[in-house]
Amino acid sequence: MARWIITYNKDNNTATLEIESAKQPNLEQAVRHTLKWARQQFEAQEPSEVDGDLRGPAVLLSELYGITITGITQA
Repeated sequence: MARWIITYNKDNNTATLEIESAKQPNLEQAVRHTLKWARQQFEAQEPSEVDGDLRGPAVLLSELYGITITGITQA
């Protein structure tokens, strides 16, 4: 299995998260993995008043944890 590095931005700092996968994760997979990780690492912020049905994983990651994915590369 290959190792992949998800690069993300939080609090104006760039950081990385490593995962193992046979193929490069697409952006949606990277967001879901990072959201799962963030739920274990950080306290969630208050969500906005936007209807929950309109929030996808990337919006939740940004709103609740202030994290945006900036890249996916092979380690």
